[in-house]
Amino acid sequence: MSDKKRILVVDDEPAVTFTISAFLSRMGSDYEMLRAFKKEEALQILETQKPSVVLLDIDLYGINSGLEILETINKKYKTTKTIVITGRAKDHRDQIEAIGCFYFFEKPVNLKQLNDKIKDALGLAKIIEEKELGVLKGNPKAKLLFIEPNFRLYAYLCAIFDTKEMLNGAEYTVKVMDNINSLLIDLATYQPDIVLIGDYFMQDDQIINLVELIQNNIKIKPKAVIVHGLFEREDVFEYELKKRGIKHCIQNVMDNEELLRVNRKLSDFIAQECVERGLVR
Repeated sequence: MSDKKRILVVDDEPAVTFTISAFLSRMGSDYEMLRAFKKEEALQILETQKPSVVLLDIDLYGINSGLEILETINKKYKTTKTIVITGRAKDHRDQIEAIGCFYFFEKPVNLKQLNDKIKDALGLAKIIEEKELGVLKGNPKAKLLFIEPNFRLYAYLCAIFDTKEMLNGAEYTVKVMDNINSLLIDLATYQPDIVLIGDYFMQDDQIINLVELIQNNIKIKPKAVIVHGLFEREDVFEYELKKRGIKHCIQNVMDNEELLRVNRKLSDFIAQECVERGLVR
């Protein structure tokens, strides 16, 4: 059986479809690219090929064709992650929010950013699929330290990561702090497995300095550091994080229960990191 990850590109413009497919084929040798130009083709491929990720042009030819495909994926293909692409974001935003998708891009798409989101989606899909098949050996278990400059989110974060429906079998011990001056003490006494930095109220250079402070703490080092927030940042910032081995969870999931989905995405992101780091029970 092939280990290649199937990615379906659905767009009624052949030039766009083949360009995206060709780029992703070069970027990921483990990608198997599938293409569909209309609704019927896409639904047939979904049924027969079971792609892990669908890149869906919501403006597909035919009234509501793209939206109907999105609804079908969410109802029938639970492990498939959909990344929506559109040139008419304002026209479709409310409908997409109501249905839900993994990520949302406006045309023209930055292909490098698209590939990054596909990697995120594939990691998340793998966890869901393994849990459903009973393949995943053990559930994530870790000590989390949230560095959250907004004190209003303290109790909220603790409650989110103490909710069984949100954690899906994971087990976390959570500490939230806002006083960066006591960070080294907290690292030494609490000894977290994963440190999570909320980027909502910090500048790029503040976050990078904080990351370096954590990484240069020789005695106590967490197994992973994750920066999380609602919005994308400049490419330079993303490069600086990647250079230091730091992952960035961008939580702009669109859904009618947006706040819940935003935090579920962070929870799934943490679970994925735990599995990769061997933090399971």
